[in-house]
Amino acid sequence: MTPEEWAQQIEGQWQAARARKARPHHLGFGTLSPTPYAARLTVKEACVARGLSVYQVAMSGLAQGTVDPGTVYRLARGDTSRIDLHTLATVAGILHTLTGQVVTVGDLLSLEATGEAVAFKYEGRKS
Repeated sequence: MTPEEWAQQIEGQWQAARARKARPHHLGFGTLSPTPYAARLTVKEACVARGLSVYQVAMSGLAQGTVDPGTVYRLARGDTSRIDLHTLATVAGILHTLTGQVVTVGDLLSLEATGEAVAFKYEGRKS
């Protein structure tokens, strides 16, 4: 869609809204909602890709006194709804120490689109 076609489409929506005496949202009529994403932990995959078991990483963290083994296992299973950045950085540091390979956030965490953006629609005031 060209910018001119988009502008005509938005103008048509504004005219239709004015005809209904409706007010568009402050974000702008026809504004797309954010595309929904889901975060997924890939700690286990990062371990396997480097030839390590989750057990080796967990016990190394315990030996260093840096992270609890249960935390490493929960991260590897993806059994968490929140991630402490310090903990994630510690796990990355353990992997780096054991393998000598640089570990990035993308190695430990992935984002995947779970749907599509949807245009906001204003239905007018509800009484």
